[in-house]
Amino acid sequence: MTLAFETYLAIGLSMALLSLWKTYSGPAIAAFLSYSYPEMLLFNLIPAMIAAYAGWKVAPVHSTLFKKQKSAVFKPKLRKFMKKWNQYGQLSMAILAPVLVGIPSYTFVSKRLNQSGVKTFGMLTLSILGWSSLAYSCFAFLDVGQYVAIENIIPESVLENIQQ
Repeated sequence: MTLAFETYLAIGLSMALLSLWKTYSGPAIAAFLSYSYPEMLLFNLIPAMIAAYAGWKVAPVHSTLFKKQKSAVFKPKLRKFMKKWNQYGQLSMAILAPVLVGIPSYTFVSKRLNQSGVKTFGMLTLSILGWSSLAYSCFAFLDVGQYVAIENIIPESVLENIQQ
């Protein structure tokens, strides 16, 4: 493999890892490095949905492992999440999940609350697509990159290899 292709894959993997939890940083990097919109979706939407599926599958295992405890103890972040879930509903939490609470956390709680899988993943897919498109558009078309120093995140040697 050539150095340019290896660099391309390394950056794609980095975007994929960033998108496992939050979905706005990967599209910003993709726009900054002039990746196409389909490439951005490949490296951001698919890993985010894999993380969502993992959260969905971990929920039943987690509940069976810790079912023997007498009381359900919630951590402060989970308590805050549940308060927002009860206050605003599943739709609002699906919209906010990719940027605030994290994708696996959303699907984990959704599964624990016996929500429909089709509804959960449908809303989450639309939300991830919306946030990714917004971040990509802001960095690609509105030139928001001039205010954010992405060059500090990506080493200069990587940027040189991509531009060649």
